[in-house]
Amino acid sequence: MARKTAGLATAAFLLGASVAGAADVAATIAAGDTAMDKLDLEGGIAAYRSALEVSPDSYEATWKLVRALTDKATLSKQLAEQKNLCIEAETLAREAVSLSPSDANGHTYLAVAVGKLALFEGGKRKVELSKEVKTEAEKALQLDPNDDVALHVLAIWNREMVELGWFLKSFAQLLYGKFPPASLDAAISDLRRASELKPDVIPHHVELGITLASAKRWPEAKAELDKGLSLPTAWVTDDYYRELARESLARVQAHLK
Repeated sequence: MARKTAGLATAAFLLGASVAGAADVAATIAAGDTAMDKLDLEGGIAAYRSALEVSPDSYEATWKLVRALTDKATLSKQLAEQKNLCIEAETLAREAVSLSPSDANGHTYLAVAVGKLALFEGGKRKVELSKEVKTEAEKALQLDPNDDVALHVLAIWNREMVELGWFLKSFAQLLYGKFPPASLDAAISDLRRASELKPDVIPHHVELGITLASAKRWPEAKAELDKGLSLPTAWVTDDYYRELARESLARVQAHLK
């Protein structure tokens, strides 16, 4: 009887420790979220890393660390650091997808990580990676049709495929079996939907403005770029996108004169 009582006590202790550990991980992730809300990117990264040290199989900490690392890559001025961050983000994103394949966030941020990694690749390799970007973004949207980030990623895929040179378009046709149905209209539609879902997200308006400019729809492009510039800062990459908006707006205004 004493042995059975001791066993029950041990099980209860371990269960309590497990619950406490889960609470600690949740609190650490929440601290990371608070840091990100305060535009403290390094604080967010540190918190998510800490959560993963305690609980390596935490899906939430994994995909949120991927998001933070890709944001840091966007802001970095050093090419080597950018690439290393993207490589780490890609690895973690694949882990996130394996941890919870039925949740959209893992697929979305795998698409983001692979898309950013493709920026460091040339020619054919870039097109090869683009196929996975499309696949993962579409998987995310199947799981959550209102995933504004996945819509954003798919829109950029459409725009970049349209703007491929002749040689790479020929390679893409071989890779995909036939050239994929990509269009600026689809990119514009997806970015409009993303901006409707999250009207205060600056990157949606800026990329929509850039895409409208690619379609030579200058007044609409100006309106979206102006909108992006008018919104208050809400995320760590907002200033980066404001700079993109200013650069694009100068070109758009030249066509409106």
